[in-house]
Amino acid sequence: MNTFVLDTSVAVAWYLDEVFSPAARLWQDRMLSGKAQLIVPSLHFWEFANILRILVWRRELDADLGREILELHLEAPLEEGEPDRKTVLDTALEYRTTAYDAVFISLCLSRDVPLITAEKTTTAWVVKLADRIEAVR
Repeated sequence: MNTFVLDTSVAVAWYLDEVFSPAARLWQDRMLSGKAQLIVPSLHFWEFANILRILVWRRELDADLGREILELHLEAPLEEGEPDRKTVLDTALEYRTTAYDAVFISLCLSRDVPLITAEKTTTAWVVKLADRIEAVR
């Protein structure tokens, strides 16, 4: 089984329609069929909930549906893992990204596994990670 770090942007597309949802859902299928192990930091769940909050606040998503999606996602067979907290700031500085994205990047680097993301392929940190990225776009 192959192991990957899962960016929150990809997980959200499992439940909501995005341009890249079909590609994102392939990763969900791989996870559910046991063909891929997906690792997320605990931050993933807070980011996921915040995305739903924003959509509810904008009235793009019903609050009850948002709660249902979050509950369903909390049952997903995701492995939780954390990077060394001491590395996150240096990673953010080196890859010119937010500390939040640096958590996922640091986890991918520390586990020596690819990062699945829907971030634009032209984003600086995606370009720098190059062969460690599984782009979902």
